Amino acid sequence: MMAAFVDCRIPSARLWRTGGILVLVVMVAAARPDRVRAAEFIGHQALYRVSLASADAKSGVVSARGAMLYRFADACDGWTAENRTLLRLGYDEGDENETEWSQISWESKDGSKYRFRVRDVRDGDLSEELEGQASLTKGGAGIARFVTPDQMERSLPKGTVFPTHHVMALLDAAHAGKRRLLNTVFDGTSQDNPYSVGAVFHEASASVRRALAKKTKLADLPVWALRMAFFPEADAEAMPKFEIGFNLREDGIADDIVQDFGDFVLLLTLQHLEILPKPDC
Repeated sequence: MMAAFVDCRIPSARLWRTGGILVLVVMVAAARPDRVRAAEFIGHQALYRVSLASADAKSGVVSARGAMLYRFADACDGWTAENRTLLRLGYDEGDENETEWSQISWESKDGSKYRFRVRDVRDGDLSEELEGQASLTKGGAGIARFVTPDQMERSLPKGTVFPTHHVMALLDAAHAGKRRLLNTVFDGTSQDNPYSVGAVFHEASASVRRALAKKTKLADLPVWALRMAFFPEADAEAMPKFEIGFNLREDGIADDIVQDFGDFVLLLTLQHLEILPKPDC
């Protein structure tokens, strides 16, 4: 469900899209009669361990440790997602920096409204705080209004989607036999928003599907392997700011997540999963 912390040399919004990433790991609609629809997604809380998968010498990063707690729930009129992450990065000079990053968001079920709040605390000091809301017209254009740190408005181009409906579009495309999709996504996790998100995907093998069902102790459902690259909409760079890869069950539960920042890669390993009760709407 699909975002960040890090020391002052690495902009925090690069790291954790998961409010967004991990929120990007949520929804669906249409095609096969046996598929799970968005309203049937499982509310859940997942705990991931964060570790360093690899790093180039030029990054200066030699270690990474931490945890991410992700909670997704049906709020009757919308979906809520909460991401709380603690990350400690170690550097070759012997320094270690700690970041606590959190995001809480709400997205309406018709995809037209979105609210968000983000806090980034580095080594005990508040580094960044973002809060606001966004709305889209039926034509897909819209506006985002930030109230923290400063009051600011940003136009959202036609075709913009919010995180949950972005993943709905990805899974619709996958069921239609497509293998790639480009969308403009607003998640509020940084002032670089919105992002152009290029995604490639395919259905995972039966062995991967069965292994994830066993790991989560849930029913055997289709699983999709996703890889997404994030480009700031306002900055036409040839290279993405970061990339995310993960396997996603059709009930909205994600397996281990890989976050690639070019010069170093983080691995988020699923440690514990709790299923939340359905709301009494």
